[in-house]
Amino acid sequence: MSDHLETRIEEEVSAGVVVGPAVPERRAEVAPETRSAEAEPKRTEQPAFTKGIVREYFESAVVTLIMALFGMTFIVQAVKVPTGSMKNTIAIQDHLLVNKFIFGSRDALHLPLLPEREIRRGDVVVFKYPENPDVNFVKRVIGLPGETVEYSAKDNKVFINGQELPEHRAYVERQMNEDPTPLRTISDAGAAPADKWTVFYYDDDRDSAAGAFNNESGRFAVRQPFRIPKKGEQVPETIESDPKLAEIYDADHDGKYDADQYFCMGDNRDNSLDSRFWGTVPRNSMVGRAMIVYWSIDRAESPDDKDKSNPIVDFFTKTRWSRTGKFIK
Repeated sequence: MSDHLETRIEEEVSAGVVVGPAVPERRAEVAPETRSAEAEPKRTEQPAFTKGIVREYFESAVVTLIMALFGMTFIVQAVKVPTGSMKNTIAIQDHLLVNKFIFGSRDALHLPLLPEREIRRGDVVVFKYPENPDVNFVKRVIGLPGETVEYSAKDNKVFINGQELPEHRAYVERQMNEDPTPLRTISDAGAAPADKWTVFYYDDDRDSAAGAFNNESGRFAVRQPFRIPKKGEQVPETIESDPKLAEIYDADHDGKYDADQYFCMGDNRDNSLDSRFWGTVPRNSMVGRAMIVYWSIDRAESPDDKDKSNPIVDFFTKTRWSRTGKFIK
């Protein structure tokens, strides 16, 4: 039996079967999971919104246009002077900047955001010509509302409320209307201390043909005193009967002046279409005060010269540099 047992054991061994207590299988130890602090992924910043170059230019142009319109509406206005009625204070082809806010708004209600003052005697003003409001005139204020003004063509003097207006008078050579050159003085007695501006008369033995014409053609303050109307006073029949003039002086058709009136004259007295011939300037027709010459050019206005002119060449060769930046007084 032992032989039989041994033989069985040998057979089991040879068959690869081990008999005995089972040995527990050792599992591979798994290391505890260790999480390292990982850096957060970098945030990719989105590029800032950038405007296209076309849009930037467009926006700049719009802002510039708005500012220009605001400035031209409320602050300054550029005007060109085509005539010599204000020589030698203002020359033909002077380009002026007009201060529009200095006299305040013409509306009943306004906010005084900028410095304002009343119109004064001696102010050089730009206004809408009463007989053609589409045209701007530039003259000097001589008479104020309620005053009495008189012009003596014989003595070349102006009287305000019976008192001679102190003006520096100079006598010059006669010129054609379109002559762009300055008036050439023949005689000048000099300015008195009270004279604040200079006026010019043609020297034809002190009794010029222009003076005679002014004396004959002038309808206001010539040969007799003329009282300058104030707001609310009765308008004359000559205005009421003329629809165009009534629209300027009496727009509400109540028979009274809508605004204070001013008497204006040119410094070139013998060559100026001014209040002596067409009447007074309403306050609400005032554009502003002539402030400065920002550019002046000695360019002829004849059609032949216009065809031959070159704006770029003219700018450098015909600009009156000595007048550029000149303040109007």
